[in-house]
Amino acid sequence: MAEANQILSDLSDRGVLFGLGANVYDWTDPFGRLFLQTLAMVAEFEANLGHMRTREGMALAKKNGKLKGKQPKLPEPARRSIRRRYAEGEVSLADLATEYSVGRSTIHRIIHGPEGFR
Repeated sequence: MAEANQILSDLSDRGVLFGLGANVYDWTDPFGRLFLQTLAMVAEFEANLGHMRTREGMALAKKNGKLKGKQPKLPEPARRSIRRRYAEGEVSLADLATEYSVGRSTIHRIIHGPEGFR
């Protein structure tokens, strides 16, 4: 609502009028301002309902095991092999990225990232 009021004030300062159907609403008129603030309030309410439904849907999906977050690009055996081969000096980071068809940043995260995120 604060942002909507700021927008209304900025438009009012520029002399902009709001037309809806056959009616034109003046920002400086108390009824016009009430009407436009009511529209902004309803819009904010609708946005909040959408956010609430999204959170409820995500909680339900998580409860049912459907929401697991982003999955690793490579399976754990491949990640172990990458860490071992790099530690032994067999291949470079760039070579591993090419071999596994992933970006160098992915290989870097596997090699240098925290154990839980590899």
